[in-house]
Amino acid sequence: MNFKYTFYIFLFAVLFSACSKKKITTNENSEAVELPDGSIVFLSQYSELEYLEAFNQRRVAISGECYFSIESSNKSFIVEGHLGEVEVLGTEFSMKSNTEQLEVQVAEGTVAFKVEGQSENISSGRMASFENGDDSIETGKASINFNRWMAKLRIELKRLDKDLDNEVMRLEDKLLEKAKEIEKEAGKVERKLNEAGKQIEKSIKDITND
Repeated sequence: MNFKYTFYIFLFAVLFSACSKKKITTNENSEAVELPDGSIVFLSQYSELEYLEAFNQRRVAISGECYFSIESSNKSFIVEGHLGEVEVLGTEFSMKSNTEQLEVQVAEGTVAFKVEGQSENISSGRMASFENGDDSIETGKASINFNRWMAKLRIELKRLDKDLDNEVMRLEDKLLEKAKEIEKEAGKVERKLNEAGKQIEKSIKDITND
């Protein structure tokens, strides 16, 4: 294989990895997801989260309803919906998106709510919404119960932590079992080597006695 061919394979692998998408979908369940930058997304029932695994641009797309706790950074974080997007630096908010409506409710910080060339800065305790066919963004007081969101998120994170502990224990058991198998095989090899050594030693003695 020449260098040029190897380089093209490597370049393709890098580009494929950078463009590879991660998609999380919920049905009757809810799910907590930690993004590569440390941000946490809680997906409500029948929701979807999608992003590039490389996550260089801090950009995700959603459908349904999600709660975001964004890790602070000098690089903005963008959430795309069907009708528009929300841009933040570091904050907590919920966002609901479908083909007919885009809505955001802010728990902490400020977000930029952007639809069809319009943009509104929405601060803590406020909300914004836009429906398909509307001319302007509607704003008002946030009505969502953020304590309910956070309670659900904590429950889900505890479940994930428990699942992770169980997975670690399962892997430890498998590694221990594998180590025992390797030790057993090593013992067999050692015995065979000893037997071979003795046989060689006997053969040498027989030759020298002759």
